[in-house]
This record gives sequence, structure tokens and C-alpha cells, in this order.
Amino acid sequence: MRKTEAVAVGCGDRTTVYCEEGAHNLGLMKIVAAVDPDEVRLKYMRDRFGVPPQMCFKHIDDVLKMGKIADCVINGTMDELHKQTAIPFLRRGYDMLLEKPIVNNRQDLAEILAESERNKSKLMICHVLRYAPFYKKIKRLISDGEIGEIVNINTSERVGVFHSSVSYIRGKWNSEEKCGSSLLLAKCCHDIDLLCWLNNNTVPEYVYSEGGRNFIVPEKAPEGAGTRCLVDCPEEVRRNCIFDVQSMYLDNCKLPWYPWQCTGKDWREVTHEEKVDSLKTYNPHGACAYKIESDLADHQQVTIRFANGSTANHTLLLACMKAGRRIWVTGTRGELEGNADDGKLYLRKYDKATSGYTEQVFDFADTRGETGGHFGGDKGLVQDFCALLRGEKPSVSCTAISDSVNGHLAVYCADESLKTKRPVVFRKLEEI
Repeated sequence: MRKTEAVAVGCGDRTTVYCEEGAHNLGLMKIVAAVDPDEVRLKYMRDRFGVPPQMCFKHIDDVLKMGKIADCVINGTMDELHKQTAIPFLRRGYDMLLEKPIVNNRQDLAEILAESERNKSKLMICHVLRYAPFYKKIKRLISDGEIGEIVNINTSERVGVFHSSVSYIRGKWNSEEKCGSSLLLAKCCHDIDLLCWLNNNTVPEYVYSEGGRNFIVPEKAPEGAGTRCLVDCPEEVRRNCIFDVQSMYLDNCKLPWYPWQCTGKDWREVTHEEKVDSLKTYNPHGACAYKIESDLADHQQVTIRFANGSTANHTLLLACMKAGRRIWVTGTRGELEGNADDGKLYLRKYDKATSGYTEQVFDFADTRGETGGHFGGDKGLVQDFCALLRGEKPSVSCTAISDSVNGHLAVYCADESLKTKRPVVFRKLEEI
């Protein structure tokens, strides 16, 4: 079988995970070119994936002028760059795997969809949770009628303290103004997509959302806190602060490739002294989590009413002690409940013999540690994308852009509702 040839555009964490799955774990891909303004990332692509030096570029124009040199593009650029990087490659006839979120507004979403259709490009969005065995089983059980008609879907994502800090409080996604995405769009377009996908025999009717930035704010900072942890924050204050950078980034750094990107070096090569110096001076991760400039919500609740009368709820919480995603689907003949992080899924049905219920347990714990996370979804996504490019029938999980728009539109409605404090009527993409 000929390997799918890919151009990697934006060679950060997500792109390299998909490359790792496609090239090394599945053996279905060959990375023939890489584009990233950071020489450290390009060196990684050369060393890890064998991309020739002459095929490593700092700007997409250098690749575009060469014509169509591969089957597809893996586009993992930052959110605000998706439109300007996706459309030129789609116009060249490339198929594309595009990191979520697609874009942050209806007009740009419509343009990207139209461009892919105009050029007959296969465009899949990286809603990897659809491919996790845990969620695929939920979809299969619903489709098989095991719980009857859906009445309500209730999901939650609790983002742990470290992940909240490194990505959404001090990290690259800490400002909607800068990165172009709200917290809900950046973190939970996965989850809203699941609500629409699991209940896709109907469409959203209206969306309501509550929440805001109410707790990780300057007035809630510990008494006596400074503006930069290692500079002007007293040790006795830091000792009782969950966002203390000494423990979070120097002693127990769980995602080390994130906080040291601003040093301009590969994170494995940054010395302890350089880390400390950066946290004291220019590194945004060294700033007080409560006082750093950020316009994102720190908690949000979303309610969706669907056209058939069913409802869905999603809760997003930052800085939780135990991180995780939970789901509870209530149907007319049964229910599904589970915790994706624990890998346990429960199917319950009414038991007439006891007036109680029967319970069947499915265990997906062995998928939790696969490369890149997402409960095995990363591998499934890349495998399905390669199959789609070979002309095979799309799987039930297929995240083709045409099947991914409703989740994005629901997020836009939720964020509008959060700001206006009113329910927002859901409009299909063509109803602009």
C-alpha cells in the first residue's frame, strides 16, 4: 500500500502527534515537507520524520509555489491562522486534516467549507474524541437503539490546575483577542461536537449559556500576592497558592514542551538556570495567574435544545483538582454513563422483575495511555483520514467538515449567549 504523502504546516504539539501516529505507529504516512517559522520545530521534523532540509520552510508561500507536491496537508497552526493557511492549500487541490477549532466565526467557516467543495478537497477536522473507542461505543449503542430516543445528554470537562495554567491562564490560548478563540471554542468544541454528533438525527434549535471569568481574577488573588511569582510574591504566599510556578513548572512540569517555548530552544535543552531566568523576566508562565491579562471565562455552562425536543448540557470548569470528562446520556429505554478518563462505560436498563435496573459495564481503560492522549482517538482519526484519501467509505466517526459545522455553530451561539445573557436561536450555516 502506497503511503499517504503529507505536508506538515505548523509543527507544534498536535501536528507532530498526528505525524507520529501516521508515519511511525500506523506506517501509513510519509512526511515530505514541513512549514514552521521556528527553526527548532523544523529541526525536530528533520530529525524525527526524515524531512529533507531543502523541504523545510518558514512560510507556506515557499511550498505553495512548488505546486501540489503531496496528497494532503496536516494543518496544526494556531487558531487565528487556520483560514489564511487552509484556503491556499485547498485551492491547490490538497486534501487536509485541520486542527480544531476550524475558525471562530460563521463567515470564515462558510468560506472554508465552500473552498473545499469547490476544489473537491477532502477536509477533515481533528475532533479526535469521536474516534476514541469509549465514545465510538456510545455512538454505536445509541445508533443500535439500546437506550431508545435520546432525552438528554449531559457532559462535563473539568480541566486540571496544571493544564488550565499552562494552556488557558498563562498559555497560548489565554486571550480570545490574541488567539481568536474563546475558552469554549478552544477547549470544548470537542465536547459540543459530541453533543451534535451523538444526537445527529436532529439539529439544535436554540442555545443558552451562563458563566464568565469570576474566580481567577485579580481581586481573588491571595492576600499579598505579587505580579510575578519568583520576583515579588512572598514565599509564604506562594506556599499556599495552587498556581505557584516553583512547584508547577520547575518541580513537577507535566507538559514540559509548553512553558519553555518562549526561550527559543527545544524544551529538552533548556537549562534550569534558563528556566528560572525566563520565569523571572519575559516568560508569561512566570506571571501571577490571577493578575495576568486574560479575557477568557474560567467556568461556563451550555444548554442546547434540539428541534425534536431533546436537550443537552455541557459544563466547562478550569482549575479543577481532578481533571476529566464525564458523560450521561438518558434515553426513553435506558441510559449510558461514564468517565472517559477512567475508561468505564455503564449501560443501564429498567428491570421489570425488580423495579430497579440492570447494568452492563464496558471497560476501555487500555486505550487511555495511547500516543497523544484523547483515549486512543488520535490514532483512529489519522487512520480514518488515510482511509478516506484512499477512497474507502467514511467511518461513522468521520469528521468531514460538512458534518462538523453544527458543533462549531453551537459554540458560536453559546459564546454570544454568554455575552448577551439571552438564549440564541441556532441558524444553519446557509442562513447567514
